[in-house]
Amino acid sequence: MNAFRPLWIALRAAVLATAVFWVALFLVDKIGWQAPLGLTEQLLFFVIFFIGVLMTK
Repeated sequence: MNAFRPLWIALRAAVLATAVFWVALFLVDKIGWQAPLGLTEQLLFFVIFFIGVLMTK
């Protein structure tokens, strides 16, 4: 069962990152902020991805 541990960790991280992305996107849409050139979703994804990379060991 230890062979599946990295897969399980990756799955949990992906689910958590997806949830954070959708909540952040919902909040950004509610406040009405838009990134230039319509790149709101891409910018938000990059920020969340970059923070996730910084959190790794």
